Amino acid sequence: MSDLAYIDKYFKKELTQAEITEFEKKINEDPLFAEEVAFYCSTMQAINDQLAEEKKKQFRKIYDEGKLRSGSKPAAIRRLWIYVAAAAAVAGLIIGWYMFARPASIQDLADQYIEQIEIGVKMSGNEDNLGAAIRLYNKDSLPEALRQFEMIIQSDSIAETAKKMAGIVSLRLRDYDKAIDYFTQLENLKLNYNPGKLYHAIALIKRNSSGDKKTVKQLLQQVVEQDLEEKETAQKWLKSL
Repeated sequence: MSDLAYIDKYFKKELTQAEITEFEKKINEDPLFAEEVAFYCSTMQAINDQLAEEKKKQFRKIYDEGKLRSGSKPAAIRRLWIYVAAAAAVAGLIIGWYMFARPASIQDLADQYIEQIEIGVKMSGNEDNLGAAIRLYNKDSLPEALRQFEMIIQSDSIAETAKKMAGIVSLRLRDYDKAIDYFTQLENLKLNYNPGKLYHAIALIKRNSSGDKKTVKQLLQQVVEQDLEEKETAQKWLKSL
């Protein structure tokens, strides 16, 4: 294992306790290795170029003050470890800042939208088959709800609400192929409000098979170009592809 990989594993907390003890012992006994650790920490600032300039200067000061020169005494090595620990803390802040500020991926956006769909369809139903199916959905009895929605679809070739709900339930059950089938049926219906293409794209995003990303892009572009429902959402998502 290279020193870089070894150092990386330490800061990712992938070493055993015995390996951690050995790592920290090596810091105190091997000046060159200690300098490599300090250099590793310093490079972490490049994770995000937008980090405040003041923090960069502070990080560089910590590193410069702690550089080892040939013939360093053990006391100086121990002092460097303090600087290295401080540098590591700054690196941790950089990583945390990056993870917090990074743009949402298309998968993140799809997950967020699914949550919104779930909230939007949780409503009280009438005393009919559709209402009974929705109540099952509200109780998170998803397989039973799906069977009810599918029974409605069998008796009504249009059944737009049932098709939408069947697709959403399939999505939550991670049966993405079935969700794609229902959303494709939905998008082909002539409705006043039809988010079928976007839902179809969501199911493809979650399935994430070969070629799905290309189809997702095509669907989102159609939503934008044809001025369909959820146009603004599609425009936003296209930037993440």
